Amino acid sequence: MNYNASIQSLSPITRRGMLLLVAILTLTSVRVQAAQASEVLPDVPVWLSESVATETTQERGLVVPDRINGSLKGSANKPKKIWNKINAPDIETLPEYSSEQAIRSMSVASTAYTSDPAETDSSPFTTANGSQVRDGIVAANFLPFGTRIRIPAYFGDKVFEVHDRMNARYTYRVDLWMLTKTEARNWGIRTIKIEVLASK
Repeated sequence: MNYNASIQSLSPITRRGMLLLVAILTLTSVRVQAAQASEVLPDVPVWLSESVATETTQERGLVVPDRINGSLKGSANKPKKIWNKINAPDIETLPEYSSEQAIRSMSVASTAYTSDPAETDSSPFTTANGSQVRDGIVAANFLPFGTRIRIPAYFGDKVFEVHDRMNARYTYRVDLWMLTKTEARNWGIRTIKIEVLASK
């Protein structure tokens, strides 16, 4: 049987339809084969060393299972990024409360900040004197590190401690550390009366 002659005897519309059908079947077959191959092929090429694969994925900010030579290396149990001593606030240490008599008081401007690198530096959870940020930490340039203050109109007997610094252009200002940007935005900028307490 001469297939070329048989195809030539078909109308142009029928020939186009058959070509379209062959193209669809071919593409579908390729997609099925690719899907099946992706189930058995490793995520990282076999020739790529584990260290290079890790560096490459970390640079791109990707999380890829460590599949080398077709085997999983503990990726199923890989922990998610969590807060720790370096990249987290201290949420265990509670602020102090004290009704002791203040040694002096003054009115200063006040703002609030968070541990956003855009507002701080490359180590946003570490204060200028090396402690970990937490509830009750403030930044101030005019008070020594460790100075204890109260802001009675807003926080009652809650004691804040100076552990951080601000930009040098801010002299008499107190910057309160807050956990969320919403809290910091709601605080805004306001004049407050602070009470300086005796050092411990």
